[in-house]
Amino acid sequence: MDAFKKLLPWMRLARLPNLLTVPGDPVAGFLLASAAQGQPPHSGRMAAAAGASLCLYVFGLILNDIVDIAEDARARPGRPLPSGDLTVPQARMAAIVMALSGLNLALFAGRAPLFVAAALCGAVIAYNAGLKRLPFAGVLCMGLCRGLSLLLGAAAACPDVLSSPARARLPVYAAAALSLYVAGFSAVARRETDPEPSRGNARWAPFMVLLPGLPSVLVAAHAGGRLDGLAPTAFVFLMVMVMMRAWLLGGIMYRCQPVPESVAGHIRNLLLLQACFCVAAGTRGITPALFFVALSFVFRRLNRSFYSS
Repeated sequence: MDAFKKLLPWMRLARLPNLLTVPGDPVAGFLLASAAQGQPPHSGRMAAAAGASLCLYVFGLILNDIVDIAEDARARPGRPLPSGDLTVPQARMAAIVMALSGLNLALFAGRAPLFVAAALCGAVIAYNAGLKRLPFAGVLCMGLCRGLSLLLGAAAACPDVLSSPARARLPVYAAAALSLYVAGFSAVARRETDPEPSRGNARWAPFMVLLPGLPSVLVAAHAGGRLDGLAPTAFVFLMVMVMMRAWLLGGIMYRCQPVPESVAGHIRNLLLLQACFCVAAGTRGITPALFFVALSFVFRRLNRSFYSS
């Protein structure tokens, strides 16, 4: 019990429920790139890419809290750093360890993944160094980070994926859809402090970017001959689920619940989006897709219990 109490501030600093949505980006990218070159996935490189993405995500979260400690002291005094549960030197050392661990895991997956991981690390630093203060640039940078995470997995599967238009098409379309979706609900999250958050059209941004984004991935997967067996049916089913949830979260659910809960709904929707990308790789992606769908229910329960405690 004492060990759990010591770990709890770190879990809160890393926003534990959100971590469930991170490995799916590189896993989906890995499967899409593997399908594009017709080779079976190498589980070791895929695991390394997923670990690298997770470490760099935690690095970004810790860096964000270090930079925002003064603002959190005013608006969110219960966060681990302003409350004194963790010290800034402890958080700084943890951020360094996470960044180095992420880059080393990416190197294990190959040189190309290391370059993508370095770009991801640079985007995280740029965001926290000042881009977050710029509304448009900030949300785009946040979306770019998730898109790079997917491309990290793609580079681990196929080092020359980005230099081959035929191989890059499907991972790049998926990364673009993911980036724009994350940017869309990041724009919604910025309205948390707005006295009238239901006004304006930002709440529809996540749905509007999915409307062309997911069909584009479907067309690219079909054109590349990736959809076989049950994959087309599974993709269409998941696509409809993702878009319907995004529509509800921008409509009636947005008006019936606080903005943070709507944002949490979009974050949970990421798991279904990742499942959709997995089945775009063909029947080999159905099992990972089922795992991410199951994980979305775990996220819902964990998110409620974690933030209600």
